[in-house]
Amino acid sequence: MRHPGGAVRFIAEVAGQATVRVRRGGSTVSVPLLARGEEPLRVTGVFFNQPYLRHQLPVGRLLQVSGRYDPVRRTIAVSTFTFHVGRTRGLDPIYRLTQGLTVELLRTCIAKAIEQFADGLVDEFPQVLRRRFQLIGLHDAVRQIHFPASAAMLHQARRRLVFEEFLRFQLRIQGFRHIRKGMARTVLPHEALWGAAQDFLDRLPFAVTEDQHQAVREVIGDLSREEPMHRLLQGDVGSGKTAVALAAAVAMAAQGFQTAFMAPTGILAGQHANEARTRLTPLGIGVVELVAGQDARSRAKGLHDIAAGCAAVIVGTHALVAEAVEFRNLRLVITDEQHRFGVGVRRLLREKGRGADVLQLSATPIPRTLALSLYGDLDISVIRQMPTGRQAVRTLLVSLRPRPMERVFRLVRSELAMGRQAFAVVPRIDAAADGHGSLDEIRARWEDELGAFRVGVLHGRMTETAQADVMRGFAVGEVQALIATTIVEVGVSVPNATVMVIYEADRFGLATLHQLRGRVGRSEQPSVCVLVADPSTETAKARLRALLDSHDGFYLAEQDLRLRGSGEAFGERQSGLPAFAVGDVIRDQKIMLAARDVARQLLADEDFWLLPAFSSLRQSALDAVDTFADS
Repeated sequence: MRHPGGAVRFIAEVAGQATVRVRRGGSTVSVPLLARGEEPLRVTGVFFNQPYLRHQLPVGRLLQVSGRYDPVRRTIAVSTFTFHVGRTRGLDPIYRLTQGLTVELLRTCIAKAIEQFADGLVDEFPQVLRRRFQLIGLHDAVRQIHFPASAAMLHQARRRLVFEEFLRFQLRIQGFRHIRKGMARTVLPHEALWGAAQDFLDRLPFAVTEDQHQAVREVIGDLSREEPMHRLLQGDVGSGKTAVALAAAVAMAAQGFQTAFMAPTGILAGQHANEARTRLTPLGIGVVELVAGQDARSRAKGLHDIAAGCAAVIVGTHALVAEAVEFRNLRLVITDEQHRFGVGVRRLLREKGRGADVLQLSATPIPRTLALSLYGDLDISVIRQMPTGRQAVRTLLVSLRPRPMERVFRLVRSELAMGRQAFAVVPRIDAAADGHGSLDEIRARWEDELGAFRVGVLHGRMTETAQADVMRGFAVGEVQALIATTIVEVGVSVPNATVMVIYEADRFGLATLHQLRGRVGRSEQPSVCVLVADPSTETAKARLRALLDSHDGFYLAEQDLRLRGSGEAFGERQSGLPAFAVGDVIRDQKIMLAARDVARQLLADEDFWLLPAFSSLRQSALDAVDTFADS
């Protein structure tokens, strides 16, 4: 900046504490500034009628200011200013922007909004909790989260906002459990339930692991209680969750109740239905399959058997929640990969079996501490042991370049020549802008390389009937190689498949890669998973190294969290983890656990339900009532 008076514009660093003087008709904020330039100059910036700036001008913050400079007093009467981006000693917030919106403009708007409306904010968080946990007030938290005066104040602001956000979340899910415990139902005899389940397990043609036995014991314990079950069964790929689920269904059938078994895709529903018919029909338990695209005669007979109670186990997709489906006495709802249904399960509970027991299956492991903090309304069972006879899948990393791919095709041809089958998974249907091929181009390459072997295609744009036809052909060996999208990620079981080739593997998360690898190695035959990738980032390289080093889905889930954070590793599609405005379920896990404990204490405290001070938090819990009524 130049020293002569007049209009100037420059970048300056706050060099001292701001002071406020209030006079009749207005106020001024004076702050020492160090103007940057060829000749650094100390000046005093004077801001008129903006007293809130005292909290937003910590020492070290950079500003770009415009105004009239007085060289005698060495003051600048600031007419306009913006906070200079990214140069505030690490304390500048990072905002998500859209095209045409700059950080400077957004921060100016936020500052104006705080100036005009912050004093009108009503802090609804009870004073007793603020004192107990030494939390700052809402006014200060909002100001400091956007314009922190210091790192310590930023920490306090974030701590307050995260705790309240997590506590309201926990009150909703704990409130749901609180309501569920108050529901009265007919109590079923524990010994009879366990006897039927144990008899089913004893009849299976394979040895059941101790983890599976323990999971069945926990489920049966829930089924015999007065309040409805709400349990999550986590198990690695191929760990035997379906056997546990069918044991529960057998126990229900023995008591004269029906079970609905929901799967996210027609392919997976068909596999579950075939497994259920194989295991349960010899026991005299009727099984019906309901999926979209069924012929009218099969659907009509299925609906009749469900309504008449002839079918004790009903397997299907979201078709199970259709209005035409009338259960005779539904008592158990099992959902596979439950996060893919959204509100489908709640709708099923409301319309088909109010007060039914719910068992949710998931092959996407979530670390136990995280699961306990996020799913406080669920009891959790875990299967870690793998069935005997399973071999670890050999995992290889190869480049997409021509010579390595020639070796991959030699491997595939060798396996197919021995009567085995192969998967190839691609990240997209259409060609990518970066030159990577489309699904059809990759299929054509495989057809050229495999000669007389038959190649099939499977993706989400196909009708469910077409998908079922392709999978049926692959399952019976009519199709030797299947080129697919990640539609085969969950639950597809073809024991004869021994090769999985994943194109552009660096584009997938660890959870998806582990699931895809689990599509092979489902028999005693040696199997191999080939990761085709040329990773360009350290994160992608670390992710692939983790998959090469381990077959433990729980370990890989931990690594995915460490490498990518909860937002990416467990996005909505994969696990349904909730999105929070301020909190992070990994970074702030201790706060989440504290919020869970406080929520439980509040729900059990009579004062919480009666005193006006808790009215806002109480509404968060009562939202669970509305959710339950609508679900």
